[in-house]
Amino acid sequence: MTKTNKYTKDQFKISAKDVSWSVKVFMRSVALAFIIGIAAYILMLIFAEPEPVSKAIVSTASAATAKVTVTSNYINLMWAIFFFNSIAASCAIIGTGLFMLVQSALISDIHIRSRHHIYTRCSILFEKMIMPVYEILIKITTISDKDFSSIGKNEPEMKDTVWQYCGYGKDEYRMFSYILPYTVPLIILMVNGFLMGILLAFFTFNGAMTGFEILGTKGIALGLFYNVIYFFISILPHGIIEIPTLLVAASLGYRFAYIQAHDVIDKELFNGNDIKSLKEDVSYALDTTKNYILSGYIWKMLALVVLLLLIAAYIETYVTLGIVDKTMEMIDNGLASLIDPE
Repeated sequence: MTKTNKYTKDQFKISAKDVSWSVKVFMRSVALAFIIGIAAYILMLIFAEPEPVSKAIVSTASAATAKVTVTSNYINLMWAIFFFNSIAASCAIIGTGLFMLVQSALISDIHIRSRHHIYTRCSILFEKMIMPVYEILIKITTISDKDFSSIGKNEPEMKDTVWQYCGYGKDEYRMFSYILPYTVPLIILMVNGFLMGILLAFFTFNGAMTGFEILGTKGIALGLFYNVIYFFISILPHGIIEIPTLLVAASLGYRFAYIQAHDVIDKELFNGNDIKSLKEDVSYALDTTKNYILSGYIWKMLALVVLLLLIAAYIETYVTLGIVDKTMEMIDNGLASLIDPE
């Protein structure tokens, strides 16, 4: 029976739950990158001289901002910042929907296998090789998403079905189809979170090292305080707009992903054993994608997101630096009087 996609204009509207998901993923990414960064710097400090460690720290921080720095050699810095942030937001919103075209390619690949046996054997071998990675992903998703476990693993008979041409079974594919829509918003949030975490680790560790080199052990706390304040002051003026805007963009992608993923369970998508049934399910999923891409709400939100990112880029380029200079000058004067009261 052909499944009918009953689209409602409000189904793609985000709620506090969607934004909360984005915030959690982003903050966990920041925390993980910060911990890894600090741990790496400490290990380098133990097994290397301070000078190579300092160079490694600077190189890491430079790599995190390289794309904007290079692009600013060709266009105005504001437009470089705006360009990359807009790409990230557009990928989170529109790219999440377009990514579902992968489903069509995957089912077509299964169909081709029935007619090309050598290609099938090579594909199955490769799929069995990467299966341990897939199993880890499944375990992580099972822990983090209580709905995911309802798909279950029934280990269906693969003989005389399309699944005999694959290195996985029907249930594995359904689990993969559940996870697939979340890929883009997860990547956008994790990449941005890791960049912020790496930079925070750089400023934190570099501040501690600088303070120690100047004042000894007593200077570690002052160095930490100085650099961490500098880090947050450098981000806050524009980040108060930019970061929430990117989180909203990811939340829109997450809302669409949530609908697509839960259709796998609620509509029993990809539960068949023949190509015709699977293609009908892909058609249903792509119909949801079409409704999402053509939704007036989504394009209005994208326009708002882009506008806010333009404002944030202007603030970052022309306002933030002035605020940083004035704030750090006050802190410099305060620390100078604390270190040398005379």
